[in-house]
Amino acid sequence: MSKFADRLRQARLLRGFTQASLAQACGLSQSAIANYETKNRKAAKDVFKLADVLRVNAVWLGQGVGPMETAPTSLPSPSGSRIAEAHVGRQRDHWPFNNIPADQFWTLPEGDRQLIEDAVASLIASLRRSR
Repeated sequence: MSKFADRLRQARLLRGFTQASLAQACGLSQSAIANYETKNRKAAKDVFKLADVLRVNAVWLGQGVGPMETAPTSLPSPSGSRIAEAHVGRQRDHWPFNNIPADQFWTLPEGDRQLIEDAVASLIASLRRSR
């Protein structure tokens, strides 16, 4: 895949985003995403925002070099940490909720996502203590 537009579209579809939901998650307009994908906009100044939201390697997205997936990192123990960071040994694209589309979560503002993550982490801790 040699064009930024093609890589962006592939990653967007793979992660289950519409152009509008990706735009919202990145703080861009839907027309900006459409222009990137139709090759009307060549250089993506927002490549790092896009790569972060799409959970792909920014160099791959921007230049087509290297692997698409980012290398997993070693994360600290999830004692009160964010759920999005507590998936050691699993990739973020393994969405754990069957009835909640991933893009509904990722398009929420950061504060709202943090609230959800804290609530789920608290529930998990409570369930583990009750066993």
